[in-house]
Amino acid sequence: MNTMNILKRAQEVEPRVREWRRHIHAHPELGMETEVTASFVEKILGEIGIKDVRRCGGTGVTALIRGAASQGADICVGLRADMDALPVNERSDLPYKSVNAGAAHACGHDLHTACLLGAAQVLHDLRAEFRGTVKLIFQPGEEGAGGAAAMIADGALENPKMNAIFTLHSWPDLPVGTVGFRRGAVLASAQAFTIRLKGKQGHAAHPHRCIDPILIAGHVICALQSVVAREIGPLETGVLTLGRIAGGTAGNIIPEEVVIEGTIRALSDDVNKRIIAAVTRIVEGTATMLRGSAGFKFSPGLPPVVNDDALFDRMEALFRKNFGGDHVRVLPEPSMGAEDFALFLEHVPGTHFRLGVGQEGQNNFPLHSPDFIADDGGIPYGVAGLTLLTLDSLGVKMP
Repeated sequence: MNTMNILKRAQEVEPRVREWRRHIHAHPELGMETEVTASFVEKILGEIGIKDVRRCGGTGVTALIRGAASQGADICVGLRADMDALPVNERSDLPYKSVNAGAAHACGHDLHTACLLGAAQVLHDLRAEFRGTVKLIFQPGEEGAGGAAAMIADGALENPKMNAIFTLHSWPDLPVGTVGFRRGAVLASAQAFTIRLKGKQGHAAHPHRCIDPILIAGHVICALQSVVAREIGPLETGVLTLGRIAGGTAGNIIPEEVVIEGTIRALSDDVNKRIIAAVTRIVEGTATMLRGSAGFKFSPGLPPVVNDDALFDRMEALFRKNFGGDHVRVLPEPSMGAEDFALFLEHVPGTHFRLGVGQEGQNNFPLHSPDFIADDGGIPYGVAGLTLLTLDSLGVKMP
């Protein structure tokens, strides 16, 4: 097979993929409630001619493309895209802007899903030329709703088991027409936590008869800023963010409780554990010092996304050869964002690459902004990138 034509094939299907992307963009859905998107994906897979399609994890969709020469070949390669949107009101005047108030594809998942459908089209067209199986995974609930875990629990890793898995993510810091990657950890772990600071409620005029959890919270907030600055090495990476605080019902009442919510992010399990230990020690010590008490709830969290070294080497060589050096960027640093694709990587080796969706010289808004729009000019590179990684892992010889 002359795989040098894969980018050309991706360009040929680009008009259809662009239409799919814009339809998905206009109809965003949140969390695990992606029924309309899942039904659309099933419809397009049927139009492509892919018949082995099933629901998985509720509103997730999996599908299989079996190579015509698959007899005796037990290799299976997975491709995964996330389908869910964010609880954001889109600020744009695009003709395909969100029609659902309070929901928008502000993280590019519409483009991810469309690119996977495009790769499905190309791979289905080429099925007579490869051995093995391609497993397509369309996942709901990436934005904190547990979609990957739900699909894994419902058998997404089985029947057949995958030998490798790949995904992409829109990246506004890279210009359209480029792809980016880096070796090792590319995205951080993420763990949410809740702190409950207990005091003793009473009248604001008699603070000596109360235990003030708001005072405790103030000291805790300040003290926690020392964790990364003074307990994590300067060449290590960690982030501790306090994103929500709630407590009290009136200005003349010292409340019973204050709740603080936040996240911990790190590129290694060791750093993550050290931050958790420091948070626990500081909060408990501060609360005790000020006569209160503290309770904690830590979420199970997500591990970091770490590219498999051997697959990374093959990905870099593939992209440089097929896209040309001007279209390939080595990312200077990982992102401290998180991705539940990491849960698939706990079971299957794989890689993650970033798809340029920004316009050079323009003010490209960041992910999760109500103004973010992924430029769909990057579609051919997304479709071709997923297709090339699949064919290479299925053992198709490169020219």
